[in-house]
Amino acid sequence: MNWITIITFTYPHEAHMAQAYLESKGIDTIIKDELTTQVYNFYSNAIGGVKILVRESDCESGLNLLKEGGYIIDDDSDKQHELELVKIDSTTNKKACPFCNSNNIGKNKEPNLLTVFVFFVLGAMFPIFKSSYKCFDCEKKWKFVKK
Repeated sequence: MNWITIITFTYPHEAHMAQAYLESKGIDTIIKDELTTQVYNFYSNAIGGVKILVRESDCESGLNLLKEGGYIIDDDSDKQHELELVKIDSTTNKKACPFCNSNNIGKNKEPNLLTVFVFFVLGAMFPIFKSSYKCFDCEKKWKFVKK
């Protein structure tokens, strides 16, 4: 019987969580390279991480279960985290999410291209940042632009 690596993790405790989830759904698993990463934790990436193996016949159902359990995230979810432009005027409340009206938001500051260029030329970082916002409730990211 052939065993196939279905998912890898950096740390053994993450692999044990996924293994317990799969085995609770009736899929037999093996964890490979767990002890190596416990003894030499910096080797984890060098050896490809802690691997969970399943039988070849259980591979497809195991992948579906890992997606269902949130261990594998589809690429479609990255589209949700794209930066959106929100047009504002004098009546716009900048302290609330424009999508869900939550007050649980944060401000992201990222350096722009000019800041990076000045840093490499002069060796000094000036506080020129692009500001964007993120809602921690609906996970949307946006930037305010004037109408």
